[in-house]
Amino acid sequence: MIHSNLRVEVLGNTIMVAMRGTCFRAKYRKQEAPWLATDEYGPDDPDATVTFSEFRNLAWTAANDRARQLGWVINCDDLHRDSKTRPFAFAGGASQR
Repeated sequence: MIHSNLRVEVLGNTIMVAMRGTCFRAKYRKQEAPWLATDEYGPDDPDATVTFSEFRNLAWTAANDRARQLGWVINCDDLHRDSKTRPFAFAGGASQR
């Protein structure tokens, strides 16, 4: 029920999430890494039916779902599989498996 109260919009490389009927807002952006970066969270809303912490959790899930649909991020299983096929580069430039 609460998830349907979220509005998710994509603007360029940014995903904005808002909860209808509250002041809650969240902004995430695409980055070079295969996961989203959090840009900002909006104000707390003491009159909301969910806590700010619950909203952040819902917003993060909704933003990641949309980012996966857009091909911006990959799920953990794919990330682990991909990391096993590529050598890990250390700071000195040497690769090691």
